[in-house]
Amino acid sequence: MKRARGRRGIWSGLLFAILFAGVIFLLPQDTAAQERIRNYESEIQIRSDGSIDVTERITVVAEGSDIRRGIYRDIPTRYRDRYGNRVRVDLEVLGVERNGNTEAWFTERMSNGIRINAGGDDFLPTLPAEYTYTLRYRTTRQLGFFAEHDELYWNAIGTGWIFPIERGSVTVRLPEAVPVDRLGAEGYTGAQGEQGAAYVAEIPSPGVAEYRLTEPLEPFEGFTTVLTFPKGIIAEPTRADRTRWFLRDNGGVLVALIGLIALLIYTSLIWWRVGRDPRPGVIIPRYAP
Repeated sequence: MKRARGRRGIWSGLLFAILFAGVIFLLPQDTAAQERIRNYESEIQIRSDGSIDVTERITVVAEGSDIRRGIYRDIPTRYRDRYGNRVRVDLEVLGVERNGNTEAWFTERMSNGIRINAGGDDFLPTLPAEYTYTLRYRTTRQLGFFAEHDELYWNAIGTGWIFPIERGSVTVRLPEAVPVDRLGAEGYTGAQGEQGAAYVAEIPSPGVAEYRLTEPLEPFEGFTTVLTFPKGIIAEPTRADRTRWFLRDNGGVLVALIGLIALLIYTSLIWWRVGRDPRPGVIIPRYAP
């Protein structure tokens, strides 16, 4: 009886070991092998001319699934304002690095902006592995000018990422040391249109605001930061600037306006030459018998 029980215990132990090994074998497929962003750091320098310089350091875990040659960052540059007019901001890539070394990159146009592709045709040298990409770019017309204050409303981490993001932080600097009590810092987290509050914001020194995520972001969730500051720090665009931008962004309106003016000129000339009634002469009444 004791021998039978011993054999039964051995077989139970082997069965448990096999099941345990199977579970351990399957777990990396679902958890450890998941590609993700470990850390997303963004530094934003507001320039005196109203443009902003952005430096993003993105540390990713690449497993060779979606991240094989590099990563890409989508940045909206085309949208409509509250009046329905088209707005097109400028974006200039200043440089791309991988682990501190210059990396190949190229851009492509999207329906609403620009995609910065970090990487070329070659596969990453080691997979799986961690890589830190640094993207530097400059963009214009991102500031809002209001009656009582001006502000930078910036989607620091866009909602287009297909990976979870474990940590994220944003630092915004003004071109001068504005007193702490005259600055305001807030933000939003979550999917497109959501106004989550999984962040903390502080103003540690004059002219500087810092933001930090307090919870990880799921795929297609983002982090928007808002910094308000007194008027006069950045020169507000003139009416001539706004008119020039409007005509550039809304080329169809300009073409239609030129066409309308040309049509009015053409019809006026035709009317002047052949369309006017003849000048009245002497009217002689004639009577029939």
